[in-house]
Amino acid sequence: MMKINFICLILVSGFISANAQSTKKSKPDSAISYFRADASYLSNYVYNGRQDSLKTPYLTPTFGYYDKSGFWISGSLSYLANSANSRIDLYSLDIGYDFDLSDRFSGTVYADKSFYNDASTVINSAVKGSIGSTLSYDLDFLQVNAGIDILFSTKADIATNIGLAHAFYIGDKGNLFTITPTVTTNLSTLHYYEGYANKKAGKKANQVIPNLQSITVETTVNNNQFTLMDYEISLPFTYDSKKIGFFLTPTFAIPKNPINTSTTTTIKLRNGTQTSQTVDSTPWEEKNLTNTFYAEIGFYLKF
Repeated sequence: MMKINFICLILVSGFISANAQSTKKSKPDSAISYFRADASYLSNYVYNGRQDSLKTPYLTPTFGYYDKSGFWISGSLSYLANSANSRIDLYSLDIGYDFDLSDRFSGTVYADKSFYNDASTVINSAVKGSIGSTLSYDLDFLQVNAGIDILFSTKADIATNIGLAHAFYIGDKGNLFTITPTVTTNLSTLHYYEGYANKKAGKKANQVIPNLQSITVETTVNNNQFTLMDYEISLPFTYDSKKIGFFLTPTFAIPKNPINTSTTTTIKLRNGTQTSQTVDSTPWEEKNLTNTFYAEIGFYLKF
């Protein structure tokens, strides 16, 4: 029954791009080349329906160049706007190429290099970079998209996003309002989560033990397979003119399939004694999955 329900969801949802998970840049106007400067505020960083126990709001400026050939490159930094822990939490460099296969069929290939602060607590902070591609087909009444990413952390992960979107337009090109109800399903393997869990466990392991030589902490995801992570319902709203633009994206995430982890701590003393202990380290948040609402708002200039 679970497989039948999942297949039905896929048929209902269709395919949606990876844009719902990571901030991939929108397709440039193919008629011109331009620079674009963005500034955005994200109320909380949520990845695959998950968030750290510490709320992570981001202020992110981005600067990019978009060539009429379809090539684009951009760089950004994300400032953690938390009163208790304010810092630059992430630098990112993105490069990509947009292409059209027909009037209705288009796609993008891209690569990303990420530099997270060592103290970062976001769920995918162990990811060092990614490569990916999206394809989009316009059915007039629906936009059907498919996306796949390979994420590089301690081991490579495969992540996909699938769903449906429909855009409503008010105005004309150069002075256009768009609202796009979107349904998204996210699936992924989970090596990135092991990296995140090991970072947190490693910080807690810094304790004073007499004659301590070393402490090794290793966290393993017990159900590490290609997994349905969450469903997301979003309502992106944008305004785009020739020189300026505005966007607002409220999102409601419904996490699925708790990530179960176990952690082995090995303690070595200078006298040669070694002890190991393995415990269930599944976070409370994974044992008690809750839906999450978050939003991103921002504006941009083109020149």
